[in-house]
Amino acid sequence: MNKKPIIVSALLALTVLGGCSSYYRYHSEVKDDDLVEVSYEAVEQLLQNLKQPLPKGSLVVINSLVNVGDLGQSMPFGRIVSDQISSAMHRNGYRVMGMELPTEIFSKNEAGILELPEKTKEALDNVHANALVIGTYAAGRKNVYVSLRVVDIATQNIISTTDYSIPMGPDARVMALPPEPKQ
Repeated sequence: MNKKPIIVSALLALTVLGGCSSYYRYHSEVKDDDLVEVSYEAVEQLLQNLKQPLPKGSLVVINSLVNVGDLGQSMPFGRIVSDQISSAMHRNGYRVMGMELPTEIFSKNEAGILELPEKTKEALDNVHANALVIGTYAAGRKNVYVSLRVVDIATQNIISTTDYSIPMGPDARVMALPPEPKQ
């Protein structure tokens, strides 16, 4: 009996099955993380990382997260994450206010130092806010990357930061990426 056709068939079958394995590995659907849980954990990190006290009951203004690739754009992802951050801050004993601030929160003064524009600082002072939570996100191929900052309004210093990523599952993809143009 000739063993050559059997060996060739076995090698061919292994090659085909190996190709299916790598196709499945690279094309299987990524699962979404629980975005609410991730946002609440991010707030816990922000509160643990505070470099100066932020007393409970302080007014914290939450600005919508913006797309780092287009600072003028806040997709549903940025808006829902900022809403979840607001909820988590409230649950932690802070007074919370959402405020639509300019997407370019800081501007450079004549000396080249980043500072809150006078109009923004005035609006924050008028409501007696103690801190401002700002953030950006960037949608990658496999993850959405988020960067959050807590800014002390009086000093304009960053007093806490946290960064995290979530898998680019179907929900994250719909919320973080602009809709594809219709043809």
